[in-house]
Amino acid sequence: MEFVPGRPPLPPPEAIIAAGHEWAVFLAPADPQMQHTPNEPYYYERKNGITTWIRPFDYIEPTDPNNPDAALNVGHKWQQAESERKRHAARIFAKQDTAVSQQFIDDTPWRRVETKQNRVFYYNNDTKESRWDQPVQVTQALQIMAEKEKEREAEGTEMNVDDAEWMLEQMQDEYMSDDESVDTHDANALPQTDERIALMDKSERIVHFKSMLHEAKVDPFGTWDSELDKVINDWRLTAITDDAERGDLFDTVCAEIIERRNRERKEPLVKSTDPFGDLLRENVVKKTSFAKFCQRNLKDPRYLSIKTSREREKRFVKHLESVIGAK
Repeated sequence: MEFVPGRPPLPPPEAIIAAGHEWAVFLAPADPQMQHTPNEPYYYERKNGITTWIRPFDYIEPTDPNNPDAALNVGHKWQQAESERKRHAARIFAKQDTAVSQQFIDDTPWRRVETKQNRVFYYNNDTKESRWDQPVQVTQALQIMAEKEKEREAEGTEMNVDDAEWMLEQMQDEYMSDDESVDTHDANALPQTDERIALMDKSERIVHFKSMLHEAKVDPFGTWDSELDKVINDWRLTAITDDAERGDLFDTVCAEIIERRNRERKEPLVKSTDPFGDLLRENVVKKTSFAKFCQRNLKDPRYLSIKTSREREKRFVKHLESVIGAK
């Protein structure tokens, strides 16, 4: 028969006061490795985080004639208090979280929002609902988007031998001719940056500054400091010199971008009948070369809507002639 030692006697009151410990007794759960028996009592001191199987000398067991589990109730209350403390801390931490980026999900009212604490939730623009789990509608839309992306990659991102030789020839011609350099006569005829700004009134400066931000495609959920690198070399940056005013205009542009995106989400999408033509109209000016146009738009789905490089060049030349003729 296994020897079970008796409990030690209680220490004198002065020893208990000197120790200043806060002990509670708990019952151990079942252990698959049989390191201890189920419901074996152990003791925990919460001030110093001490755990022991041996009954501490300064542990005083609570007694209550009407409650045989009075000793265990102390530990249970501690556990409840600790759980509530953790929940409270988590709530405070969560309130400090902010959104840093978002992705609109095609053909759905949902957007995917990522926070500063690397948490992700989903927001419905129509119902104003927010949820942590991914909606079924979003899952299906993402699968469709992934399939379309695979189709685009399989369609035409790889160039054949003729396309590769033609592209190298075009790029070589451009590097030799440098046909996109600014004409010296035209450049000399323009006022310098500072002079241009000096000739503008305040409203014109604001228009130029906001146009710069829109063209740079700043992140509407970013900050002025984080997006400054996108426009640091743009002459229009000096149109506004006051940092506070720059920040206010940045916030205004961000609000305009978000409003435009929301409006576009609500408006029915009209599929273009000539996506490559749209791309030409958006990117081609008088001095744009075909090689540079290809480099800039190689990954645009509208660029891939025309399957061969030679056909793209024909469309480009025809459009460029119309642009030059219009000017």
